[in-house]
Amino acid sequence: MGIKGLAKLLSDEAPDCIREVEFKSLHGRKVAIDASMAIYQFLIAVRSGGPNQQAMMLTNADGETTSHIQGMFNRTIRFLTEGMKPVFVFDGKAPQMKSGELEKRREKRKKAEEELKKAADDDNVEEMDKHSKRLARAGRKENEDCKKLLRLMGVPVVVAPMEAEAQAAALCKAGLVYATGTEDMDALTFATPILIRKMTFANQAAKGAKIQQMNYKKAVEGLELTHEQFVDLCILMGCDYCDTIKGIGPKTALKLIKEHGSIEKIIPALQDEKPVPAYVLARELFFNHEVDTDVELKWTAPKKEELTKFLVEEAGFNADRVKASIEKLDKAHTANRKPQARMDSFFAVKSNPAADAKRKKKLQDDKAKKKQKVSDDRKKKVKGKK
Repeated sequence: MGIKGLAKLLSDEAPDCIREVEFKSLHGRKVAIDASMAIYQFLIAVRSGGPNQQAMMLTNADGETTSHIQGMFNRTIRFLTEGMKPVFVFDGKAPQMKSGELEKRREKRKKAEEELKKAADDDNVEEMDKHSKRLARAGRKENEDCKKLLRLMGVPVVVAPMEAEAQAAALCKAGLVYATGTEDMDALTFATPILIRKMTFANQAAKGAKIQQMNYKKAVEGLELTHEQFVDLCILMGCDYCDTIKGIGPKTALKLIKEHGSIEKIIPALQDEKPVPAYVLARELFFNHEVDTDVELKWTAPKKEELTKFLVEEAGFNADRVKASIEKLDKAHTANRKPQARMDSFFAVKSNPAADAKRKKKLQDDKAKKKQKVSDDRKKKVKGKK
């Protein structure tokens, strides 16, 4: 789920932390990608076909869905072809505190199943599409399929002790990768130095498409908060580890944090009946999440024969297309083995009107304050002479 409303809040209050860059800016970069989020995107994509959505679902001879395999295969080849080095991070065990959120998701899933059945009975295609998307889920089989695929492709796979976002952020903080790639904003709450979003769009759109890059340090500085306060802000806005406080949106949460400094002081001030300990425990998960940075990240040549067998015989893909794709994969691997100098020009930044406007306003305000101070000083001197 991530943090509710955080992307919009940062766009409004700390625009300098966000910039749009071309996908090629990741050339030569190692990026830790949230695998479950990627798989979910593939499963959602094949449910966007309207009346023909069922026909779009790729399956093998046994009727098992293989859309996630195709999506992961094609996107990973694109990453490698662009010179990026992906590391896919998979979830481990869920934190105990997340059990409440998981139960809510199960209830929503059950409701979606009931609504889907009703929509099918009514032959309501639009409602069928909506509820079908809500049922998309990266389960054990989908995860294992993708792990096998990636290893055969020669791409590193990391299984997190707990949450993938926390693990990816830890790899980034340890300098093992450049950034965390996910749509979940809680990667910033885990203090990943760089968060990259909209990588799906970049891979589907035309040449020159932009991806979104967020800088954690600039985000915290822009909000004028400490790391501890930023984590408390994210918890107040809504995270997976505890219930939200009714009536508190992003702007109000930021105001409360700036006024009171911490959750311990905010809750009593609101006279809220929810106990403070639940929020403190959530904070502890963000501060001291179980992660493992003692990992080896190694990109190797694809195992062509095994990969072909997996994709053609098990997944049921077209043999000629698989052959062509593996040739492209092998070529990308060979090219990436050669050391290539990075170019600063890759990081041409798209104009950010919100950030420009905020900087301009700050300069105008500072100028007005200085002018007022000079005026006040002159008045004091005149008054003193009298």
